[in-house]
Amino acid sequence: MNMDTMTSIFNVCLLTGFAVPILNLLTGVFGSIFDGNFDLDTGHDFDGFVPFNLMCTCFALIVFGSLGRLCVPYMTNTLFKAIIIALLALVSFVAYLLLYKYVIVKLKRNSPLAITSYEIVGLVGKLTLRVTQDSDGVVSVLDSTGAAISYRARACDFYKFDDSGRIDQGTEVVVTGFDKDANIYYVHPLYE
Repeated sequence: MNMDTMTSIFNVCLLTGFAVPILNLLTGVFGSIFDGNFDLDTGHDFDGFVPFNLMCTCFALIVFGSLGRLCVPYMTNTLFKAIIIALLALVSFVAYLLLYKYVIVKLKRNSPLAITSYEIVGLVGKLTLRVTQDSDGVVSVLDSTGAAISYRARACDFYKFDDSGRIDQGTEVVVTGFDKDANIYYVHPLYE
């Protein structure tokens, strides 16, 4: 094979590696085909069997094509061509495995669940709007992902207000109960 043929092969790899994810993004065609858990992995840590993932394959094609384009001037004879193509295939395979193991597997395992009303009871939150004897406030609680979620808050029945008649904004509180019908969380200051 001459240099022009090698350049064409690397261009096709490079363009395919970019075209498939872009078409997938624009049309969703490949996503609908491969959403049926087309990945041939077992769902466990990498145990020697090479899993198939379309986007990792596209990444490997991009690596192979772009590094190949850079190495074309060094492919002066058949021996160098074979060595360079073998090295490019090895580097692309390693790039595939690294992307799969350190990105795809971690993303598949990440499944943050929404916190339920009953899981909030017992959590510590912070008042973002004060609670008085006559009006409700707002308590902010962190969910499992670390995002702050705000809920209506009212002082619990057993809490005795001080002379000010309020629990101030910024006070750390414990959520002690939940009224499902009124969608209100009952709170008590953490340090009282």
